[in-house]
Amino acid sequence: MFTVIGLVLLVLPLMLAAWSIRLWTPVKADPAPASLKARLALTAIILAVSAASLAYRAVVFHGLDQTAALFIGVPVVLAIVVIFTTSPQSATGVACKAVTVGLLLSVLFLWEGFLCVVMAAPLFYFVAIVVTYGVTRFRDKTQSRTLYSLLVVLVASPMSLEGVTDFTTLNRAEVVARSQIVQASPEAVERALLETPRFDRVLPRYLRSGFPRPIASRIDDSDTRPRWMITLRGGETFLNGTRPKTGDLTMQLQECRTGLLRWRALSDTSHMTHFLTFRESIVEWEPIDAGTTRVTWTIRYDRGLDPAWYFGPMERYAVRLAAGYLIDAVATP
Repeated sequence: MFTVIGLVLLVLPLMLAAWSIRLWTPVKADPAPASLKARLALTAIILAVSAASLAYRAVVFHGLDQTAALFIGVPVVLAIVVIFTTSPQSATGVACKAVTVGLLLSVLFLWEGFLCVVMAAPLFYFVAIVVTYGVTRFRDKTQSRTLYSLLVVLVASPMSLEGVTDFTTLNRAEVVARSQIVQASPEAVERALLETPRFDRVLPRYLRSGFPRPIASRIDDSDTRPRWMITLRGGETFLNGTRPKTGDLTMQLQECRTGLLRWRALSDTSHMTHFLTFRESIVEWEPIDAGTTRVTWTIRYDRGLDPAWYFGPMERYAVRLAAGYLIDAVATP
């Protein structure tokens, strides 16, 4: 809640400046000259992007850059500034341009990874279009832009709080399972699963788009319970040529019996935690005939991004692909 108040205090001066510009603009019966419209649109974009930048800084400062405060709150702030700066007829177009400029600036100056920008862009455009289009429809009936903006804030504020507090956080626990037929005997599958994991197969295209990928692995069997250690390197390349730090996902064998292996995640220092947090990896296999085995790989994880309705399906799809890849690369002799 304090974060929302802080965002309002940061953006309020820009909103007042934008409103002043609209008040100073002469109202004529004839349409405004094209040059004046262009200047107003440019001013709206600059003010909106500035407001969004302030909101972004506040969100990051409070450690909420993976919550709906960023992915819904920031585009709402941008849209509201555009509302007070432009006419309703041009608000939607200007808001889309401002979103585009803001996303490009996030790549150029904030060094956000390309995948993050691509994943967030549809949500940013959706929020900006819904808010500004609603202004046009509402103003036609009430002639009150301020009242609608207040209604937008009242509606958007609860949506922007998802992930900010425990009370406003939806259940993050997810379970994804995938089954495939492996052309090998159950004994061969079991031997392959207990060997050092290898990741020499080509990843699915979606997982190559910017997600962290495994580059090395090893099994530490110095303890009574072996540990499976996977080194992950961030797939996103930033503008300055750097990549997110390389980290290790460490998993410990919790259960081992014929037909089942259960690994529990102990720690993860990779960039993967920006998207999700692994909890368990469970492999089950059963014979179909002497040379064919059905393998099911189940992954339990915690979703890392909010809102759940938007990022949940993306993460489930990625994890489902990862489970299939693990069957091909690790469970297949």
